[in-house]
Amino acid sequence: MIPLEKRETKLLILIHGWSSIVLGLLLYAVVLTGTVSVLAKEIGYWSASQPVKKVPFADPVNEIVNKLSKKVGRAYRDDVSISTNIAGNLSIFFHKHIKTSEGFSRDRGVIFEVNPQTGEILNRREGTGLELFKTDQPSALKRFLVDAHVRLYLPSPWGLLVTGVLGLVMMLAAVTGLFMHRHLLRDIFTLRKRKTSVLEQRDKHSVAASWGLPFAFLLAFTGCFFSFATSFGIPALAMVAFGGNQAQLVRTVAGAEFTRPGRRMQTGNIDVMIKDAEARAASVATSISIEHFGRKNALVTIASKPTEGSLEGKTYQYNGLDGSFKRIMPSIGIVPSMGAKIVTIIGPLHFGNFAGILSKAIWVALGFSSCYIILSGLTLWVRRRKENAGWRVFERLIHVFGLGLPSALAVSAIAFFAFVGSPAVLTATPLGFVVAAMFVILLSLFLSSEKLEKILWALLAITLFLLPICRYVSSDLGWGAALEAGAITVIAIDLLFILSGIICVYIVKKKSHQLTIKA
Repeated sequence: MIPLEKRETKLLILIHGWSSIVLGLLLYAVVLTGTVSVLAKEIGYWSASQPVKKVPFADPVNEIVNKLSKKVGRAYRDDVSISTNIAGNLSIFFHKHIKTSEGFSRDRGVIFEVNPQTGEILNRREGTGLELFKTDQPSALKRFLVDAHVRLYLPSPWGLLVTGVLGLVMMLAAVTGLFMHRHLLRDIFTLRKRKTSVLEQRDKHSVAASWGLPFAFLLAFTGCFFSFATSFGIPALAMVAFGGNQAQLVRTVAGAEFTRPGRRMQTGNIDVMIKDAEARAASVATSISIEHFGRKNALVTIASKPTEGSLEGKTYQYNGLDGSFKRIMPSIGIVPSMGAKIVTIIGPLHFGNFAGILSKAIWVALGFSSCYIILSGLTLWVRRRKENAGWRVFERLIHVFGLGLPSALAVSAIAFFAFVGSPAVLTATPLGFVVAAMFVILLSLFLSSEKLEKILWALLAITLFLLPICRYVSSDLGWGAALEAGAITVIAIDLLFILSGIICVYIVKKKSHQLTIKA
């Protein structure tokens, strides 16, 4: 039991309630999109109907990189970034650092998409790294979902600031919720029988919130770190210590060596370095970065996937000229530190990717539980004030956000499949979301709260059932072919949507029965 005076308890209830009401719906949007973003990688492979590539650099890349280097201008050979995309092809980005008119540092160059087995160039694009990332068609759906979570699709830095503030609100709700439960251990297991619907909903809200308090605080704290560190921390520190030069700050924090470009020479064999890094890490390499490519002072940095039971993957740095091992690279600086360890574990704790699909499944379940906590809390607040017409309007708004948002996200995926393979997919994906959101808002203007809730559940069920169908039509990859190709993720995501649709149908029938009784 947490002993509090009656006056203090009332104050905590007010803070807990109003902090949730003022920004509760936006907080729900961040938590829901964040829950979906936990599976962003899997959804990316699902949307491309591709198997997850277990070994990204199973095929040699050294010869491909050297051949491509001759196809780009000398100015773009400063640095090279190598990774694999959703389709399993190599993405090789030759670039240099430029300064924009606003004083920001940007990477500009040429990116190639290459078939790793044949070396065939599938795509070639030129521009800044930010532009090229935005115009990557196969990952349009994945990128939209992540952007919706990270910055609510608002322009930088305002989106990050908003999500950071919402993280603080979530922490405030978690802390005040902890102190509000005078009998916390009892509330964890209290689901009373023979009660009114309001009391039943209150018990469910309390039980879910009590169990989810540690997760809510963890999620809010790590989310605040990412939002404020990027939108406020880096610019502020750069202004104080580096005269506003963010690029210099990043180089210093990352431990980059300040050396003049050496004379041009042949870079060492990348494939040999990859094999050495994978042997040292006992895991597969995930990305490669080459500084001063083709010069005497070249540096090759190879990041690896975390091993089972580990929160962080290893990163190794090599002499780019002869391929000799130089050092293990921490996430910050060039020597291990407590700060580097803390920063390293914040990402896995926020995204739940530290134990593979198991931790992701737990994070998704806890994320949807958090969504339920937010919506049930808002609904309880409104029902206690239902005699006020203004709060009845807010109840309708809860349905618009609570059910309209997941429906709009599903429609954005449908729009992606409708235009996949076309440049129009880049605009169609977010546009599908906007059109669906406007449709839901129009429905809310003409229907009662009860009917609106039932119809939105039905709409969500329909869109969820459509997703596997649209994926199959766009790719012609059935479950049998997916099983043969090892695309288990594709089948799993299809089944997840079908099961979710069935649950929505059950709820629609339940709501219809309730409306019949009231009539």
